[in-house]
Amino acid sequence: MRCLSSTSSSAPRGVRWVQVGVLALSVCGSVQASDSDWRAVGNDQYFNHEYKEAVDSFRRLVELEPEDPGGFVLLAKAQLYKETARLRLLDTSAFRDDPEFYEGDKPKPDPAANKALLDTLQTGKLLCERLLQADTTDRRALHALARIHALRGAFEIMIGKDYFRALANGRRAKALSYRLAELYPEFVDGTLVAGLDEYMLGSLPWALKALIALSGYRGKKKKGLAMIERVAREGESSRSDARVLLTLAYRRERRYLDAAREFHALAQAFPRAFTYPLEAAAMYKAVGEHEKALEILREVYRKRAAGEDHFDRMPARWAEALQRGIQKLDQRIKAKTA
Repeated sequence: MRCLSSTSSSAPRGVRWVQVGVLALSVCGSVQASDSDWRAVGNDQYFNHEYKEAVDSFRRLVELEPEDPGGFVLLAKAQLYKETARLRLLDTSAFRDDPEFYEGDKPKPDPAANKALLDTLQTGKLLCERLLQADTTDRRALHALARIHALRGAFEIMIGKDYFRALANGRRAKALSYRLAELYPEFVDGTLVAGLDEYMLGSLPWALKALIALSGYRGKKKKGLAMIERVAREGESSRSDARVLLTLAYRRERRYLDAAREFHALAQAFPRAFTYPLEAAAMYKAVGEHEKALEILREVYRKRAAGEDHFDRMPARWAEALQRGIQKLDQRIKAKTA
C-alpha cells in the first residue's frame, strides 16, 4: 500500500517496510475556533488530510499552550505529513497498476520545511526533558517524548535517508513507551509507539532482522499487532492513529477485508479524506470484489465532480488516474460477464 507510505525505490526492501510502518496519525481552512478548540480542529483537519490547515491550527495551539509538549508533537506530525504529501510519498495504492500515475519528476525536499519540522521537534524535546527533570514520571512528558523520537525517526527514514539514526530514535521511542506502560498500565494510548515498533521489527525480512538484532533491538510481530489493535479499540487520543496503522498492518498481512472495514470507518469519521475510500476500493479489488470496488471509485469520481466534501481538491494527477481506473475496471467486469 502506498497510502501513508514511501514510494521510493532506492531503499532496500526491508527499509521500505520500515518507511510504511513509521508513518505511520468538518472544518476548512477558514474555520474560526476558540482557544480551547484548536487541538480538536487541527486533529480533524489532519485526519482529513488537510495538512496545511492542520499545521496552522497546531501552530496556534502551541502559541496558546507553550508548556504542553503534546502540542509540539501534533504540530511536528502535521508538518511531516504536509511535506511528505508534497513529495508524493503518500500516494494511494488504488492506482498501483497505472504506470502513468507515477510518471513525471518528483518534487525535491524543501530545506525550509525540514528546518521548521526539526525545530519543532527540538523545542518539544527540550520541553519534555525539562519537565522530566522536575518529575521523572511525568506522563505527558514521557508520552510526548516517545512520539517525538518516533517522528524524528520517521523524518530520518522518509526525508533524511539516515536509516541508522532512524533506528536509534525508534529504539529510544520504544523504551519510553514501555516505561509509560510500566508506570501507567491503564494508559492504553501510551503503548501505541511500542506496539508499532514491535510489529515493524517483527515484520522485517529475516536477514535485516538478524542484522538489527545484533545490537539487541528486536520485535515481535504478533505482539505488536495485538497492541495496535488494543489502542484502536480502547485508546482515546491515539485511537484514530491506531486505526490508520491497522490498515497498513492488515494490508501487509493480506487481510484485505479487515483493511477495507477500517478504511470505511475512517471515511465515515473523516469524510473529506478522499484517500480512505480509494484505499477501500483497492482492498475490495484485491479480493476480487470488482463490482464493489467500481461502485466506490465511481462515487469518489462523482463527489469530486460535484465538489462534495471538498473532493474537488483532489490533484489532477489523481483524478486522471481515477478516471482511467474506472474505465479499466468497468471493462474488466464486462469482459468477465461476457
